[in-house]
This record gives sequence, C-alpha cells and structure tokens, in this order.
Amino acid sequence: RRLSWEEAVSRLKDRTGLAGPRGWSEQKVPDGRADHPVTDITWHEAAAYAAFRGRSLPTVFQWEKAARDGAAGGAATYMPWGAFHPGDTLVKRANFENDGTVPVASNAFGMSPFGAYNMAGNVAEWTANDTSEGRVAAGGAWGDPTYVFAQYPLLPGFYSSNKLGFRCVQNAPNTAGDQGAARIEISQEIPSYTASSAAAFAGWQEPYRYDRTPLDARVEEIVETSEWRREKISFNGAAGQRPVAYLYFPIHFPRPLQVVHLVPAGDVATGLRSLPASMEDRLEPFIKSGRAAFGVVLKGYIGRLDALAGTDPDPTTIEYLERIANHVTDLRRGLDYLGTRDDIDMTRVAFFGPSAGARLGLIHAAVESRYRAVVLQGAGLPKDLERTVAAANPINFAPHIRGPKLMIQGLYDEDTPLRTEAEPLYALLREPKKLVTYEGGHVPSVELLFTTISGWLDEVMGPVRR
Repeated sequence: RRLSWEEAVSRLKDRTGLAGPRGWSEQKVPDGRADHPVTDITWHEAAAYAAFRGRSLPTVFQWEKAARDGAAGGAATYMPWGAFHPGDTLVKRANFENDGTVPVASNAFGMSPFGAYNMAGNVAEWTANDTSEGRVAAGGAWGDPTYVFAQYPLLPGFYSSNKLGFRCVQNAPNTAGDQGAARIEISQEIPSYTASSAAAFAGWQEPYRYDRTPLDARVEEIVETSEWRREKISFNGAAGQRPVAYLYFPIHFPRPLQVVHLVPAGDVATGLRSLPASMEDRLEPFIKSGRAAFGVVLKGYIGRLDALAGTDPDPTTIEYLERIANHVTDLRRGLDYLGTRDDIDMTRVAFFGPSAGARLGLIHAAVESRYRAVVLQGAGLPKDLERTVAAANPINFAPHIRGPKLMIQGLYDEDTPLRTEAEPLYALLREPKKLVTYEGGHVPSVELLFTTISGWLDEVMGPVRR
C-alpha cells in the first residue's frame, strides 16, 4: 500500500526515536564501529543517501559485474577472488559464518577483479532493482553459509537488518541507459503435491534396509571445555567404510541425556565447512542447556572428501540413489551406536535438518522410526526435484514422517522461498506439525533458532532434567 510521507518517515528512526539506522542510538555510530558497514537501514534510506552523494545504488547487473566480472560455471563456486573448491578456506577472503561485521577494508585476499572489498559476505547489499516480489539484495552476510553468495533475496523496501547494508555506484559521464535498473517481473508457480501411498512408500524403502552387523565402534579422540565434552567416534558404516561421528555432552547435567541429531546444511554437505565447526556454531546453546548433540561425517564432508565433493551424481540415476542410500545407512548406523550408550536416552532423540540437511532428512526421518521429534529449518521442495529417481525423492518420503514436526522458515528466504518451496512441503507433511516463520532470510540467528527449537522440544520430549 502507498504510505504518506509522514507515516513512512516515522518508521525510519534509531533506538532513541531520532532519524537514523535502527541499531544506532542518538544518531551516533556505535562505539568501535566507525569503519564497519552501516546496517539496519531500509532500501529507501540507502537510495536516498546514494542520491545525496550524487550516486545511486548499483543495479543487479552492475553489482554482479563488479563482484565476479561474469565468472561462472563448472563444479566450483565462483567467488569474487576466483573459484572456491571444497576444503578451501575463507580466512582473509570473506566474512561468512561469523558473529558480526568486520571493517569494510578487511579481507584483502577476497577482493573482486576490480578491487572491491567484501562483495561476498560481511553484509548483504541493497541494489537498485525492484521486482514484483520485493527489492533485490545481494552478496550474503556474516552468519550466512557461503552458498548464499550471489543468491538474491527479495525484500520489502522497509525491511532492515543488522546483516543488510549497501554500497554506491557512480556512473561514468557518458553512460547511456538505466544500466538494468528496470523493474523485474517475477512469475512464481506454486506447486501442489499429492501424498504418495503407503504401498508405494513400502517399495521405496527397500534400498534403505541394512544389516545390523557389529559396529566395532571406537572413541578416537576426546576434547573437553568448561562447558562440554566432545567424543570423536568411528564405526563400521555403509559400503565397507568407517565413518566418523561427533558426540557432544554437557558437563553438569544428569544422565541419560536427550540428544539432538544434526544433519547439517549445504556448506558442510559440499565440503566447505567441517561438521564439528557447524555443530559448535549452531548447537552449542543446546549443549550448554543440557542436551547432547550428535552428527555423522557423511561421504563428501571434510574428512571424507571424494571425487564428487561439492556435487552429486545425476539425480535420475542409480548412482545417485546409491549415494543417498549410503548416507542414510551411515546415519542409521550412527543411531545404532547411540543405542549402545547408557548415557543417552534413546526414547528422546530429535532430528534436526537445516537446509540441505532437511532434504536428506525428509528421506531419512521417513524410514527411521527412532526420532521423538523432527525439526526442519530452511526446508522446501524445489521444482527440479520432480525429476529425481523415485526411491530418493523427498517428495515421496515427506508424507510418511511420523511424530511431531517443526518447520522454521524465513519470510524472505533467498535459498528456499517460503511460498513456492517451503509451504508446499508443509502442506505435504502429516499432522502433528507446526510452522514458525520469522522476519529474515535463509539463516535465522542462533538466538531465534535456539529459543524456538528448545521451547518446542520441551513440549514434545519433555524438559531437560537438572
């Protein structure tokens, strides 16, 4: 709806009610942040500031040119500094998966071909373009996984966040045309799926059956902090291999413990971040509050990188089905191991799958009956899943997940859009189920994630014993 000038400007206030970014107070830059990007401002403020400086916000096309100069293609992710392969480091290149902004001139080794700093990470950036679904931003931000780089969230013009800022562009004097600033019309097809039958599901489960042969489990390493203990465990898994798992225990809570079983997001699945780094980032509050955390290193993760790292076989092939079946078998063998421990309460095990972990989890949680609760975050059903081989297609498995299910979804998710991918999945899930949305993109804050999931687990599995 159209706002009056007075109503619109009344929203553009800092914490003391003065005109300014939402995170400022008394119109002052926060202490120690003078050389950090300005965040917490709307598109309207960013565009007005750029005009005040005799410049403009970059169009999507200008932004992409400055960021990567058109580099794309192949198995690697192309970042401003070049190809980014599984196992590569972000140190001195980009600020992702961190807990806040860094100065604008940080990460010199991550500069774009034109010398622009931090076009990947630090803060996402408003662009000039409007669309039928919202204003366009780009680049990803601190706290995000690397794969959101060059995904383009569509946001309301009045949206603001401490992960969202801007940069300006100055066109050459002889520039012609609008540089691609025209409004972009986006056609969004909202799919509707029909739940598969119990008979068909029974047939699709066949590749996931496995023999419960001896695990020959060994604790390979122990790490302790003042808050938790981590065990690195190996055991006999799928295809004659020995996967590694990580089990985190809180220090000061009575046993047996409830446990959160994490199947991580795409940054881990594509070999760009280690499993323990992801667990300690996302699950440390759960551990400190009294729940154990468990994760299995699957083929393709750091520690088990292979020729397919960062990619998967063609999803229409038997090779793809075999890879998914081996992943699920390793996860189920991990649960078998948990069942051998008297310090774990196997009647109170929760599955947690963020993003890519949710996609694999829709299959795994459907064939596995030992979960008391299932949590999916940033989850959805992309249109291209319809071509996936039936016995490894999450669409066919999602309706058969038993027990309570919680979905957590950003209203402006740039990776898995709410309307076209998340809501169709939610409609396909059977009851009991709950959908929680938040104002934000693909990755929620740790605070929101913890409070939402922990409160729901208290209801479904019972509170932690103290």
